[in-house]
Amino acid sequence: MVSKGQIAFKAIVKMLHQCAPGFSIEAKTHKNVIRYRGLTYPKFPRGPHGKRQNFGVEIGHVKSLVRFFEIQDCAATVLDALR
Repeated sequence: MVSKGQIAFKAIVKMLHQCAPGFSIEAKTHKNVIRYRGLTYPKFPRGPHGKRQNFGVEIGHVKSLVRFFEIQDCAATVLDALR
């Protein structure tokens, strides 16, 4: 499993559509708040200056999100960087 690098935000959203159906993303000033199954992940990065649509997110943030929502197995099949 790679521990350094970045994953495109659009790839993360695609993974969430497959592995966490019914999720929602709420954009705040400096972060994204992601909700799924009654859980709230309040600290997902929003990208440089908060305006970019397909920015890179550090793999560590993605791993933390995946563990928090307990979707590791599914996420590893969708995102090669998480294998």
